[in-house]
Amino acid sequence: MEAITVGASVVGLLGLSGLGLWWLTASRRPRGRAAAPTPAVRPARPPAVPPQAPAASLTAPAEPAPAELAAFTPRRLDELPKERQAAYRQVFKDVPRPPRLLHHLLSPAFFDGASSAQLVELISAEPLIAARVLATVNSAAYGLSRPVTAIGQAVTHLGLNQVRSLCVQHIMRTCFMVDRAERQPQLEATWAASALASELTQRLGLALGVDDRGGLVSAVVLSFLGRLATQAHTPMGILETIPPRNLLARTTAEERQLGLCAAEIGRLLMTAWELPPSVVADAADLDRVLVQPPHGDAHGQRLALGYLCARLGERMAHGELPDLAAFDLAADRDAECFHLRALLGTPPLTDLPARLRAPDLLQAMQRLRTALKV
Repeated sequence: MEAITVGASVVGLLGLSGLGLWWLTASRRPRGRAAAPTPAVRPARPPAVPPQAPAASLTAPAEPAPAELAAFTPRRLDELPKERQAAYRQVFKDVPRPPRLLHHLLSPAFFDGASSAQLVELISAEPLIAARVLATVNSAAYGLSRPVTAIGQAVTHLGLNQVRSLCVQHIMRTCFMVDRAERQPQLEATWAASALASELTQRLGLALGVDDRGGLVSAVVLSFLGRLATQAHTPMGILETIPPRNLLARTTAEERQLGLCAAEIGRLLMTAWELPPSVVADAADLDRVLVQPPHGDAHGQRLALGYLCARLGERMAHGELPDLAAFDLAADRDAECFHLRALLGTPPLTDLPARLRAPDLLQAMQRLRTALKV
């Protein structure tokens, strides 16, 4: 797959008339309080058993929501008129489509029963991705005693889900190159956050007994797609007004400046790439835990864990969490964790404090941070 250099002003892509001007001004139009409510998060996959009565949302934290969080309701892509959806697709039309390998790795059939041999065959057919995966596996991040020279060896050492996650990360990275050095730090921080969040999801998911860890890890990685797209395409003057971290502040600024938040831009791209709808919903709905408490069913529990790992990955990548063991969800006052605190003491976060302090997890995350230089 040939990557395209992006990052040119959106206005430059389309001119100052039409969409270019709309991109810069549409989000500044007043939004009344009577706007339609955000639809409920839809389940990512059909239930395997006959549907039961909807699970009630977990009880919200006793303290009131921060005022800025209570006042914010992010737009969804499907709430926009069709012509505006088409306008956004036009803005991002030059983002290269990923290779078919991504569709294979994220297909329901692969999640349900792929073998290690099938994964090796798929990756080996993409020499560039295979080489990058091997380079990562042989880096200090994984501390192997001897280098591996084949994808099959990598799967043997790290496991199918871990190697699949590395593939998804590298495929996403090949879709975005920078036109200016000023963009590089933000993109590097996002790639690092994605890698850290992926590793943390994999390890915590295993420790906490979460089902379908491979699907959850993929959703966490893909949840960074819209952020990468906005960092690569937004004019620098506007990009600099969007906070690189703190999900509430960032999402608010993205809506104000771009009209849609990064999660919904990611939804647009994944839909345009024709990824499975369940995969798109899993990844794009992850960030909605910011404003909507997850349900107490298995799907809501998975969303909560993935969301937490994504936020911790960002904090580590930006140097705000030098010691993972120091994170205390009960004491955390960041608005982005407000709805997560309702999950304390319930699955999948029942044993979270102890799991975050497990020596093997801390050692693995420190190795990865060292390799990523964060």
